[in-house]
Amino acid sequence: MNTRKEANIPASTSPLAPPVLTPKLDRLRVGENSQDRSQDQDQDQQHLRRQPSRPGRTRGGRKPPPAAADAIPTTIRFDPEESSAIDRFVLELRDHAGRRALDKAEVFRELVRLGMEHEPTRKALLRRLR
Repeated sequence: MNTRKEANIPASTSPLAPPVLTPKLDRLRVGENSQDRSQDQDQDQQHLRRQPSRPGRTRGGRKPPPAAADAIPTTIRFDPEESSAIDRFVLELRDHAGRRALDKAEVFRELVRLGMEHEPTRKALLRRLR
């Protein structure tokens, strides 16, 4: 006869339990008064606010991407370090542009268009390719 008692698993540790949301806790600050803290919070919130999008523009750039049926796929290969740097750069562009989403294909399309239309960019590209 088994005398071992079965332990109840708390709901928060069960894989079937819903996620537990925790409040955002402010950093521990020593020697500050409440006015300094409220100024820091205002600056943090101003930094997190995004610019409102302009009416009539759902995406950046001048031209929407082609429909999937009309698109011609192109592959660009990068080594792992370069790929990570490009990912960070695209995320940085997305943040500075105030966009919710920005994919690499859109960035590369706009870079090629920029090179075709902007002569100094075209010349700089030619210098790198030579």
